[in-house]
Amino acid sequence: MTDYNLFLPAAPRTQPISKVKADVEFGVMQANGDCVGIGICRIITTHQLHQPKNRRRKCAHALALLSVSDEGRLEMFFPRSGMLPCTERAFFRALVFPVPRPVFLSEALREALPMLRQTALPAGLYPIRAEKSGYRVVF
Repeated sequence: MTDYNLFLPAAPRTQPISKVKADVEFGVMQANGDCVGIGICRIITTHQLHQPKNRRRKCAHALALLSVSDEGRLEMFFPRSGMLPCTERAFFRALVFPVPRPVFLSEALREALPMLRQTALPAGLYPIRAEKSGYRVVF
């Protein structure tokens, strides 16, 4: 088994908190590029959203506002207005967000969030904090 270092050394917070808008596709990546089941398959940042897609995928997805927690962990806020009701029921009703496989974060995302200490989201169960306008998950 390979041992991955999923965290970068801590750095003092000297920069203002920045947020990145992203489209998060849910599931686990399949060989054909589709995402099936639970977890996070892809995190597509805003600059990638404008690139043409080669083909349409049928993945469940939601808008997310990405930021960094005080501990240097990736924090995602999923506004209710950025997802379909069926996506909300399927992924946020249980108030625990499962990530069955680690999700490696792109270099572009890490550069956009310089205080982020993670290079990947570790597999595990993460509590979902329900708020009036959406859901927050800290990885």
